[in-house]
Amino acid sequence: MNSSSENPNSTEHSWEKEGSIRELRLRMGWSRADIARRLGCSSEDVKMFEQGERTPESHMKSELEFLLRQADACSDEVRLTPSAENKCAQNALQQVDFSRIKAEIE
Repeated sequence: MNSSSENPNSTEHSWEKEGSIRELRLRMGWSRADIARRLGCSSEDVKMFEQGERTPESHMKSELEFLLRQADACSDEVRLTPSAENKCAQNALQQVDFSRIKAEIE
């Protein structure tokens, strides 16, 4: 997505950039109404944010950052599940920490 996807510790994301909110919304599988409820605004506001016609307020940006971290965490888990299952089989079905698998793969 951008630097905050590449670096999960980064808190800087350009939500003003046209399409960045839309990209996150689609990644989450949400409608404009879904993300509008989460941000406490209207679907029309979300449309304007997505088209770069308006800038989200600071509290909305904080919520968007939270959603981005959730999306990143979920995508890591989905991507790493097959490796984790293989590791479980190798370790006689012991639980495996996804962060260890991620570190080994990267």
